[in-house]
Amino acid sequence: MSQLVLDDQVDLTIVLPAVEPWITAIRLQSLRPGEQILDDRIPEILLTLKTPTFITIDHGFWNRRLCHPDYCIVYFALRSDEQEGLPGLLRSLLHLPGFSTRAARMGKVARVDDDTVTFWEAGKKTILPLTSHQSP
Repeated sequence: MSQLVLDDQVDLTIVLPAVEPWITAIRLQSLRPGEQILDDRIPEILLTLKTPTFITIDHGFWNRRLCHPDYCIVYFALRSDEQEGLPGLLRSLLHLPGFSTRAARMGKVARVDDDTVTFWEAGKKTILPLTSHQSP
C-alpha cells in the first residue's frame, strides 16, 4: 500500500513525477473510484488503510481534532500555483525527526511552509514546533 495519499487538490502532474522515484503515492480518488469524497469522509477513509500519510494543500485539514494515532495528515501551506515546491518540502519533512518513518508520523497533523513545520500530536493539546528546514 502507498505511504502517501494525495488529496484531490494536489496537482498530480507536478507532484507525482517528482515523488514517485523515492516514495509510493496514490491519489485519494483512486481509493474510492466513482465516488464523490467530501473532506469530512477523509479521516474515515484513512482509517481503512495501514499507516497512511495524507498530503494536502487544503487549510481545512490544519485542525487538531483530526489527530488520530493511525494516520498522519500533512498540510502544505501553499497556493495552487506554488505546488512545484511541494515535493522538495515533502522530502525535507521526511528527513526530520518525528517524520522520517511511518511509525513516527502517526498521530500527527502537521503544517509545512517554506521554513517551518508545526504540528499537533494525538493526546497533546499544544502546537509543537519543529526546527526550521529548507527545501533542496
